[in-house]
Amino acid sequence: MARRRWQDAALAASLLAGAAALGLLTTEPPSPLAAAERLFQGAGQRWLAPVQPPHERLVLIGVSEATLEAFPYRSPVDRGFLAGLLDQLAAAGVAAIGLDILLDRATEPAKDAALRDAIARQAVPTVIISLGPDTPLPEERAAVLAGFTGAAPAGTANLARDRFDGLVRLHLPRHPVTGVPSFPAALAEAVGVPAPPTPFALDWRRTAQGPVAPLYPAEAVALLPADWLRGRIALIGTLLPGTDEHRTLATAFGQPAFGLEIHAQALAQILDGRMHAVPGAAVGALAAVALALVGLLAGLRLAGRRLVLALGALAVAWLMAVMALVAAGHGGWPAIAPALAAWLAGGAARAWTGAAERRDRMALRAMFARFMGAPVAEALLRDRALFLAGGRPKPQELTATVLFSDIAGFTRICEALPPGPLVAWLDRYMEAMVAVAAAHGGAVLRFVGDGILVGFGVPVPRPDAAGVAADAQAAARCALAMERAMAALNAEWRAAGMPEAGLRIGIHTGPLVAGSLGRGERLDFCLLGDTANVGARLEQLGKQHGGEGPGCCTIILGEPTWRLLDGMVPGRCIGDLALRNRSARMAAWRIDSGAMQDAALSC
Repeated sequence: MARRRWQDAALAASLLAGAAALGLLTTEPPSPLAAAERLFQGAGQRWLAPVQPPHERLVLIGVSEATLEAFPYRSPVDRGFLAGLLDQLAAAGVAAIGLDILLDRATEPAKDAALRDAIARQAVPTVIISLGPDTPLPEERAAVLAGFTGAAPAGTANLARDRFDGLVRLHLPRHPVTGVPSFPAALAEAVGVPAPPTPFALDWRRTAQGPVAPLYPAEAVALLPADWLRGRIALIGTLLPGTDEHRTLATAFGQPAFGLEIHAQALAQILDGRMHAVPGAAVGALAAVALALVGLLAGLRLAGRRLVLALGALAVAWLMAVMALVAAGHGGWPAIAPALAAWLAGGAARAWTGAAERRDRMALRAMFARFMGAPVAEALLRDRALFLAGGRPKPQELTATVLFSDIAGFTRICEALPPGPLVAWLDRYMEAMVAVAAAHGGAVLRFVGDGILVGFGVPVPRPDAAGVAADAQAAARCALAMERAMAALNAEWRAAGMPEAGLRIGIHTGPLVAGSLGRGERLDFCLLGDTANVGARLEQLGKQHGGEGPGCCTIILGEPTWRLLDGMVPGRCIGDLALRNRSARMAAWRIDSGAMQDAALSC
């Protein structure tokens, strides 16, 4: 039994782990469910994420279409204008300057020289954006870029795009090959904030204006109050449609984000120390395991429509919880994977319990199904956990009533009929008696020649004395019905010119040990104990107290059964009897039709 419990526990743990792992794996690219997961997260960020104030340590300076209208050419951005912009920001007292404009092309020599001089002379830390080896440049353009980055620290611009859907979700503070800091990481280090060595998820800060920090036109910087700029890190970049645009989780349902905005988001997280604000893989796995556990328990206890409704409610509750977390500012929780894990675990558990139910049904069918009524069969299936273990009945002590019946004068009938008619005669008798037993809630446990063993209160034990009494009364009613059925059979056989027979029945109530013997196809349910022996001996007493002739019927009850009838039927005491192989004497009663005619007699 203990081994079986350990096996079940191991299987349940395997189902739990498998459902959680499968739920997580099937929501990863290239699975279509990965798109659903990302769509849900994007919707939450777009409509539910809390609106926060712009970051107080950053300011964005945008070069837009309006800025370019003042220049004789659109690209590259006028270097003389950029040089003057750097001087204006430094004069306003910014804490650092980040130039998110790639300086890889030569323009007018004087303006290029002016920009290099402006970068070199700034008293505030100035970082120039560069490229990693992932984006190689032609030799002449690389030389131009080196001429500018040689005068100030540089940070790489390469953004980590998801290979599945192209969204920018992570930030790489260090290039995985060169170790060079990213543009945001270099700016953070320029103001004394160490950048993390490992990638982190972008936890998008949603503001009423859109960008993570205040955004001002580059051409208007000279007109801004110095207080709007003083002490802030100024990031300069282009805001030109079609140029340096990227899709992010925050813009999944809107316009793409500019590279300047993405760098500002990463820098804001580094400055705030929020590199681990978004739940990681371990937290997502824990959520999947937790919901899979709930789904597993539901699958073990529920079935059909109730299971579907329970799992559906669980999935909806989890999605609502994720939405609530996003609204509270704790986004990034997996939505689809844990819900899917719950469904997988619930389905697997239901399949497991269904297989166990089918196994139990097969075992019950093999032992009882042909010879029991619907109420007994339903009780067996309903209470099989109390009755079965590992597909076979548990050995258990119970109080039950046994009914033994036998044909009186069967030897004479065997001598009178050839084999074929004899088998047909006996089959008709068995068919009628089994139907009577099933109709009264009895379980036909065994045929021994022409004898039948019927149990009441088996194989599912009765929980109380009222149930034991009800079994004894059902056995008595069954015996009287068998007497009537035998009379009907005799009339049928008499009309067909077949031999008639009598019936002997013994009934006794008491403690028994019920269990199974054998294995596989030879598995057999049996009753052990003195109660069964007494019932058989009472049936044999019918030879002395009722006769063996055709039409004779004797129903003898042991004293415990008679007391439980509580006057339900009249009967006649036949005295204290000494039963074979039993030392103690016991009072017995007859309740057959012959005894009822003489019910006035008593002990």
